[in-house]
Amino acid sequence: MTRILRLFLRAFMLRCPNCGGGGIFKSWFRLRERCPTCGLPLERQESEDYFLGGMMLNIIVVELAFVFGLILWGVLAWPNIPWDLFQDVGVPFMIIAPILFYPLSKTLWLAFDLVFRPARPEELRHHQSSQPPHAPQAPHTPRAPEPLP
Repeated sequence: MTRILRLFLRAFMLRCPNCGGGGIFKSWFRLRERCPTCGLPLERQESEDYFLGGMMLNIIVVELAFVFGLILWGVLAWPNIPWDLFQDVGVPFMIIAPILFYPLSKTLWLAFDLVFRPARPEELRHHQSSQPPHAPQAPHTPRAPEPLP
């Protein structure tokens, strides 16, 4: 599987496009600062407007879905297009669809960014250095039972 396809498949599953790890969302609208698995900064060290591209992607995809739905509806219902029904369905769709697509637009935008700017080792190294080192455990030696009083 090519790298680009793998990045986008992981993004479609709402996982980190870099490693495929889950748990990158704090809530429906908020990403964690870093991927809990690989440590990739999910804002890629840009300013707070990094996800403007993701929001733009969200608007474009929802608008295109709306337009294609309108065209398909018009073709299938021709010549008696129920415009009132279309308005009753279209308006709620245009309100709800961007909200439902929002997390996916963020992960897709991150995958798109990783295509052109692959994760650098120093981005991932920060995660490795922030994890506490595993202390070696002393071998377990059985203790003698304490005498009863």
